[in-house]
Amino acid sequence: MGHFIEDFFKRIQYQGSHDVQFDDLPKVMFQFAKNIPFENIDIMQRKDIEINADNVKRKIIDQSRGGLCYELNPMFYYFLQEHGFDVQMVPATVSGNHPEIIETHVTIVLKKNDQRYLIDVGFGANHALQPIPFSGEFVTSLTGEYRVKHDKTEAGEYVLEKYRCGKLEASYSFFLKQINESHLNHMKEVIMKHPHSPFNQSALLTKLTDDGHMTLTDKTFTMVKDGSKNKQSIDSIKMKQLSASQFGIDVGDI
Repeated sequence: MGHFIEDFFKRIQYQGSHDVQFDDLPKVMFQFAKNIPFENIDIMQRKDIEINADNVKRKIIDQSRGGLCYELNPMFYYFLQEHGFDVQMVPATVSGNHPEIIETHVTIVLKKNDQRYLIDVGFGANHALQPIPFSGEFVTSLTGEYRVKHDKTEAGEYVLEKYRCGKLEASYSFFLKQINESHLNHMKEVIMKHPHSPFNQSALLTKLTDDGHMTLTDKTFTMVKDGSKNKQSIDSIKMKQLSASQFGIDVGDI
């Protein structure tokens, strides 16, 4: 992957030491979340591109795009691998999805000093912005409070939970089973083609800001700043303008 690390840091506008240690990961994750959007434009444009290291790098770094979980988390996984971290990609089942939409989310498990941590930079605007310990301890970011709980069900052995509106809710469940790019491509196929997929119905772009996040769909533009939400209705022309100005992405004809 050549100059991958240098290009990666430039893409996320990271100014810290390139010798990234575990304690540096929150800053790297925050820069990633601010500069690389969660977006489904390829799906809406019916572009079916194989998921592999070269293609993910080309799209996110060279073309300054974002992507869905099966692109964003592998991108961060490759970065962690390059820095010598003990990591694996594992599949997860998102809570509330249609029963046929199983294990279509990918997340990262990092092991350090016999302790496991969950790392996820590809779950929409739900960014813990730091490794989440498997101890059950809560971590807090500008997007909320998160924890990993051991809770064995048919969907997984562990569950990621988040406080929403004062209530602790499950985000997704997962097993500790390592997957490769073949499974990522299966995820992509389901997300692209399944009639109950949440990501093939309409355009979605979201990313973090210094004090909140912004989300763009084909009908609305939402800005959350310091916990205050401003949501406005938009038309297709405004949507294309905002996609270009706020996310740097040409959505074309979708």
